[in-house]
Amino acid sequence: MSTYALDAAVASTPLGDGVHRVAVTTDWNTANGTPNGGYILALVLNAVLQEAAEPDPLSIAITYFRPAQAGDAEIRVRQVRAGRRVSTYDALVVQGDKEVAHAVVSTHDWDQAGAVTNTPHGAPEMPKPEACADLTTVIPGGMVPILDRYTYRAAAIPGWLEGSPSGTTESLCWIRTSDARPVDAMLAGAMTDAFPPVTAEIGHLASATIQLTVHFRRRPETTWALGHVVTRHVIDGYADEDVELWDEQGRLIAQSRQLAILAG
Repeated sequence: MSTYALDAAVASTPLGDGVHRVAVTTDWNTANGTPNGGYILALVLNAVLQEAAEPDPLSIAITYFRPAQAGDAEIRVRQVRAGRRVSTYDALVVQGDKEVAHAVVSTHDWDQAGAVTNTPHGAPEMPKPEACADLTTVIPGGMVPILDRYTYRAAAIPGWLEGSPSGTTESLCWIRTSDARPVDAMLAGAMTDAFPPVTAEIGHLASATIQLTVHFRRRPETTWALGHVVTRHVIDGYADEDVELWDEQGRLIAQSRQLAILAG
């Protein structure tokens, strides 16, 4: 049995017919006081992969209808299509009589993937984690629960954490879980939504994800992951956020895009 915090937080009890009972915890709450969208995504992926015939997720597109709450929930998984190479599932997160989130998940087997490859650029230049500033030394413990679940390293302390927002909505940051859990697809998906929003550099830390899409690009073999996080447009209180997630060997492991609404 795994002793890692994420595995305990996404554990589910299969009830049959694709239905899984889960317990949503507050340990992954954001500055809004509600569970992080990446944590909800991990809950869904864990349930779907228990139902899928294929071992690997290829993509997930999840829409959040309302914030989840601490307590019991159900994840209802349905196979939409069984393909020769890629299969599709959908999953609905339900608490009480309310639908919380809906996801469409594509699964496949990396051992059966094609051979065509073209990578026009590699990972961004970044010092190794041990040569970077430890952001946990300037993030007060207990301030935001999800920030206690991860360890962050950057080349320099971000301006917003020193009270001087830079105005530049882009960052490079190493991330790993606080208990050094090896990265797999489920954790990679959660990590894409685990970075402090770069909109903090324009004075807006709290946000809520409306829609998040993650593309998985390989089976990860890493503990640290490097996140290149960019917000290109903030319009009428809505912000996009793109994340590229790279392993310690400089290989791309996941890409994501989300649309979020900024608090206030």
